[in-house]
Amino acid sequence: MSLKVSRFQVHEDAVQANVAGRTCSLSALEIGGEVFVVLTWLGNKEAGLRRPEYVLPLASIPHQAREPDAGSRYRWILTGTLPMSLFDGSASRQVRRQHGVSPGLALNLPLPTTAS
Repeated sequence: MSLKVSRFQVHEDAVQANVAGRTCSLSALEIGGEVFVVLTWLGNKEAGLRRPEYVLPLASIPHQAREPDAGSRYRWILTGTLPMSLFDGSASRQVRRQHGVSPGLALNLPLPTTAS
């Protein structure tokens, strides 16, 4: 079975998460009406590309959706705490399964530009 992706949207830093007691921003991919929170990216500076390494379906975790406004850039706020092990590669298969983590989608995206 193959997945044909014709339309998707990247939401840079649009997810507010609590990771091991610290607030952080995560990006999300919206594909076919589903939203996937990107836990980690694999980047290739020479090629100027990145791809999502691990994602978490937003529907699998408690969250609040909101409209972004001038006071906040977040479209989604995760209401639980995620363990640091999901981000540093030390999560066991059981922990990844418990949180619904899956390998990232086969999308090569440009590296985000940084302000100088």
